[in-house]
Amino acid sequence: MNGDDWVGVDAAGKPWVCASGLRQSPINVPPTHALEHRGSTIPLKHQTTWSYPAIVSNGSNVEVINNGHAIQVEWLSPYAADVEIAVPAQYGNKTTITAVLGMGDNDPVSTVRATPLQFHFHSNSEHLVVGKYYPLEMHIVHKITDLPACAAAGGCFSVTGVLFELADGGDNPLLKAIWAAMPMREGAINYLPAGAEIHLEDLLPPANARDYVTYEGSLTTPPCTEGLLWHVMLKAQKISHAQWNKYKKAVALKDCEAAAVANETVPSAASPSPSATVHHRHHHRRLLEEEAPVNPNDYTCKVVAYGANYRSSQKLYGRAVKIGRAP
Repeated sequence: MNGDDWVGVDAAGKPWVCASGLRQSPINVPPTHALEHRGSTIPLKHQTTWSYPAIVSNGSNVEVINNGHAIQVEWLSPYAADVEIAVPAQYGNKTTITAVLGMGDNDPVSTVRATPLQFHFHSNSEHLVVGKYYPLEMHIVHKITDLPACAAAGGCFSVTGVLFELADGGDNPLLKAIWAAMPMREGAINYLPAGAEIHLEDLLPPANARDYVTYEGSLTTPPCTEGLLWHVMLKAQKISHAQWNKYKKAVALKDCEAAAVANETVPSAASPSPSATVHHRHHHRRLLEEEAPVNPNDYTCKVVAYGANYRSSQKLYGRAVKIGRAP
């Protein structure tokens, strides 16, 4: 449950490392004062920096996807974001994207660019902060190819996590465009309307409050590949109760029936009842794979139970967890 029993192989027959890996994500973030007390602090010149311009829709270049596990936003046109990650100044063929975790305060530094590919949401949060869950967590997934080791592997990855806490006021306006386009059925993809904008930069904490923890971890879904550089923002953003409830409904466990065909004849008294011929099934993460291709709009669904689309916290096994303090 919640990732504790994930066993399988990938398309190449290689076993997943979800159960066997020693650098798995998410984690329970330790108290920041404890990290600072033991010197686990990233100096300012080694800190990651984030700069995201607005994502502007032309009506067909920004997708909002319900994959049954999460709501995900992808863009189909170039996106000129600037995310810079520190690496040793003299990096070589074996330098990894997580090298910053082992650098000394006075080590000379260079940077590599991380290109954002997509972002998605989990409820509840995957990361805990000193044992506390949040109602929602956003993950921005980045790919790095600048390092020779990353280029040889087809790219390395870094994920930035942003936590959200419930607010009693109105909706978070930064989420409104995404939530308005959010598909409620698994397998459905909606385009963000032309002219709609997503201000990804503003979904992070302000630059002067951008404290984060960083560590080496993994994907939080199979095959749970390790070697990712994680950043988890410590200042939570806001989400309304209505927005949270809508998200939970979108990824919930649903009971679904095939919609009636428009030209279907009405059964006679001797014919089977409609309930005997309508396809009835439970809907969650892999519903549509069994009969692909299927139009998700051919089904009407009702929520049976809110699903949990987060993975349980994983053991640290002595990994370095460091904190970067905003200037």
